[in-house]
Amino acid sequence: LSEDQFSAIELSIKSGYSAASVATSIEALLGKGVKTQTRYQQNQSLYAVMQMEKWVVYGILCLILIVAAFNMIGALTMLVLEKQKDIAVLQAMGATKSVIQNIFLYEGLLLAAIGSGAGILIAFTVCYIQDTFHVVKLTGGSFIINHYPVKMIASDFVLVMLTVTVVAVLASWFPSRKAADQQFSLKS
Repeated sequence: LSEDQFSAIELSIKSGYSAASVATSIEALLGKGVKTQTRYQQNQSLYAVMQMEKWVVYGILCLILIVAAFNMIGALTMLVLEKQKDIAVLQAMGATKSVIQNIFLYEGLLLAAIGSGAGILIAFTVCYIQDTFHVVKLTGGSFIINHYPVKMIASDFVLVMLTVTVVAVLASWFPSRKAADQQFSLKS
């Protein structure tokens, strides 16, 4: 290129403006021969990999949660076996199957609420530390930033809580049905 020619111009826009709308305005102003790209369009592969990584991690954590659900099923089943006499007393006092089932179902939900609450608190703390202090660095030098970016999105936290709740309800359902359906005797 000669001295009066250039191949690219980088612009920084003020906060409050949309990068996409500024790029569209510049392209409309300068014509079709000019190609405008936002930061996200320039690094589209990086953002696509990060989005894919997010869903892969979610899938792996769901598998871990399912394995933990089997542990929860076992713990609640053992609790049902230990509380046979108590269940028989409740039945003798007039407790219906749904009342007995709800007792064990709510216990499973309580276990899940404590676990998910602690997990979300830990996740929030770790994300805050990474966002503030940039503990995990990116190596290679080909990235725009030098640290692993973290963005806390409320919908992600809600998705995790809903996933934990669904798995907890399913894991608690089977032992609670067993407790409600069995007839226990006070004589044994």
